[in-house]
Amino acid sequence: MAMMRVKAIAVAPSKQQGASLIELMVAAVIGVFAISIIGSVFITGQRIAKDKGIELLLLQNLTSTMQVMKEDIQRAGYDGSNGHSIKLSGASHTIQVSGGSAVGFVYYREGSSSNKNYRNIVYQKKGTKLQICEKGTQVSAGLPSFNEVTGCYSLFDDSLIEVDELDIHSQVLEKNAIKTTLTEISIAASIPTAGVSKSISVTVKQRNWQ
Repeated sequence: MAMMRVKAIAVAPSKQQGASLIELMVAAVIGVFAISIIGSVFITGQRIAKDKGIELLLLQNLTSTMQVMKEDIQRAGYDGSNGHSIKLSGASHTIQVSGGSAVGFVYYREGSSSNKNYRNIVYQKKGTKLQICEKGTQVSAGLPSFNEVTGCYSLFDDSLIEVDELDIHSQVLEKNAIKTTLTEISIAASIPTAGVSKSISVTVKQRNWQ
């Protein structure tokens, strides 16, 4: 039986080369740069979001406080069904401004605690605080003076927000025997720890209860 001899042909393996040290170093440097850029963008985004959040917090506090002050001032002088204006003791007008940084007034509000339906109010800047002071009385004959309205507390978180400026101006306008009081209020406040400051202003138009 014929034997067929198959001659084995040796196949040389292909030559394989690994990455050089220089290539690895270049790749590593590129990776570090990419990570640094991504991290920087992330941190910047976080910082911007935080700053915007702090600004929004301050603006919300200012807006809500100004709204409360506006609604209170619009009631100044109201004496229920008696049909005439009431003032703090010794005041010339229903809205009394002191030093341009404090305002006081009184109005009737039925159903208050202890039947003290006359709500005597003073808003004032004291240091870096914006305070509301309140004193209730039972009858209009016992209304206190501006300086006698006690029981003050801050409208902002004093550990966070500082009031830099409070400007209040009020004037009485009269036309055709109708009196109107215009009160302009401007508040500037800041959060020193974040270096953020905001200001807000409003004009309140109120017809005297006469």
